[in-house]
Order: sequence, then C-alpha cells, then structure tokens
Amino acid sequence: MYTSTTNTEYIIKPTKAQIVQRLLENEQINAEEAVILLMSEKEYVSIPNPYSPPYHPFSPPTYPIWYGTPTTGGTVK
Repeated sequence: MYTSTTNTEYIIKPTKAQIVQRLLENEQINAEEAVILLMSEKEYVSIPNPYSPPYHPFSPPTYPIWYGTPTTGGTVK
C-alpha cells in the first residue's frame, strides 16, 4: 500500500492479519491454517544457572563413578 504527501512517499507494510485475510479470500489457505499463522510464536530463552559450575567438555566428571566387575555383578567404588 502506498501513500504520499507533497514530496514524501511512504510504503505501508501490511500486517499479518491483512496478509492472512488476502490468502483466505483467494482460497489459498483454509481457516485452520489461518489460525496457525496468526498465533504468536513463543520464544524460549535458556537462562544459565548461576550456581552451577561452567561445563567444559574435557573436564573430569564431578559425579562418582561406579565400577562393576563382570564376575560378581556387584559394584565397587
């Protein structure tokens, strides 16, 4: 959509609802698809835990490692 004043020309971008309405009128999408397009997508942001130490892939594990013996099936620490 274009509009202009004396020396300035503005381009007004259509909203999501206007685009979806045009697609519905042209029967390019159905009502269910229109609802999906108009739903707002939520972004999930991962917040780091300030109390956990930083992970480094080559650092030794901080949890206890349990070893088992194949003959007894028991666990030895």
